[in-house]
Amino acid sequence: MAAFFFFGGRACAQSSSQLTIGSFRRWSAVTADLPDGKMCFAVSQPTESSYQPNDVKSRDSVYFMVTTIPEKKVQNQVSTMIGYPFAEGSKVTIDIEGAEFTLFTQEGEAWIEDPAQEPALVEAIRSGDKMIVNGTSRRGTTTIDTYSLAGSGEALAAIAKACSIQ
Repeated sequence: MAAFFFFGGRACAQSSSQLTIGSFRRWSAVTADLPDGKMCFAVSQPTESSYQPNDVKSRDSVYFMVTTIPEKKVQNQVSTMIGYPFAEGSKVTIDIEGAEFTLFTQEGEAWIEDPAQEPALVEAIRSGDKMIVNGTSRRGTTTIDTYSLAGSGEALAAIAKACSIQ
C-alpha cells in the first residue's frame, strides 16, 4: 500500500498514528488517530486497470476503501480515490457479479449515491470475488479498475472489531 490515504478531502499521512492491523490477501485493515477521534478502514488497490483511449501516461494512486469513524457514527462508508479528477457531474459505476451501484463524484473521490444501498454494497464486497469500478476523467478518459475481493471479509471484520460503534 502507498504511504498515505485520503478521506473526505483530508489526507491521513502514514505515521506512528496510522497502524496496519491486518493484511488479508488483497485487502488491508488500518486504524488511524485523527484530531477528532479514531478511524478504521479496509483498503485495496486494483489488480488490473484499462483505459479508453488507451494512451494514458500517468495516474495517481488508486484506492477503494470502506471507512468507519465511531465518534462520528460513520460505519462502513464506501469511497474510492481514482487517481485523477473526475469529469464534472460524472458518476462512477460498480459491478460486483451483476449487482450494480452508482457513486457520485467530487474532484478525485467518489461516494455511494444512495446511502440506503451502502449496506448492500458492503455485503457484496464482503461476499463477492471481483469488483469492476468504472469512471471518467475530466479529460474524458474512461477507466475500468478491477479489484479482487479476496480478503475483503476479513479486513471488514478487523475494522469492525477495532472501531465498533456503540
